[in-house]
Amino acid sequence: MKKYLEVNYVKRLAIKWLVGTDENGDPVFKRQTLNVEDTVDVSKATVIAQTLEKYTTYSIDTAQVITYEDVI
Repeated sequence: MKKYLEVNYVKRLAIKWLVGTDENGDPVFKRQTLNVEDTVDVSKATVIAQTLEKYTTYSIDTAQVITYEDVI
């Protein structure tokens, strides 16, 4: 009987927020990482990020869907 490894995937939505500027006028960023369901693709992640942006005074600089896969 063959034994197969169970592969575990974890998806996260990483958002880099533009929160303002410092005393020199340089941009100040904050990062936020959210666990999301495996069914979240780029279009769903875009909707999630845009929805979150509506409820904050910050602006999204970048947003990424990151998939982690267990190898050991």
